[in-house]
Amino acid sequence: MRYFCFRELAEMKIKIVKADERHRKDINRLIREANIGDGIEGPVKNFWLAKLDDKIVGCAGLNFVGNKSAIFTHLVVEREYRHRGIGSALIVYRKRIAKEHDTDTLALITMYYHFNFYKRRGFKVVKRADLPNHLKNYWMFTAERYKKCAVLLQSI
Repeated sequence: MRYFCFRELAEMKIKIVKADERHRKDINRLIREANIGDGIEGPVKNFWLAKLDDKIVGCAGLNFVGNKSAIFTHLVVEREYRHRGIGSALIVYRKRIAKEHDTDTLALITMYYHFNFYKRRGFKVVKRADLPNHLKNYWMFTAERYKKCAVLLQSI
């Protein structure tokens, strides 16, 4: 199993591991507990887990759209493990995966209270109308549920 461990997180023994179907229950639990959805549909692919020893404490997804774009989805870290660099580690890891797929644009949607978290990591708020054409109709950017959320974009 391929894994990634940040030096600054090594003392906590945090590993980023590729998720598969056996992790669906944990991913859906994290998503529901964070109130960001009901869980994931379809096959579990392009999803990563943050593990502390053998406990899953976070997750994050990545959807590829078109030839050069990726959407960050479902970044969740359990409440008691937040503010320790785990969410940042999941972002850095997904950026690495996106670069490996020759992606040049990353996008995401988030609530206003997470703006600064993503801005500090190079993302910029954009109007939905200003999204590249191939992203404008992506379900997450058009869903009624996410109309109050901001769209952020980053070139990599």
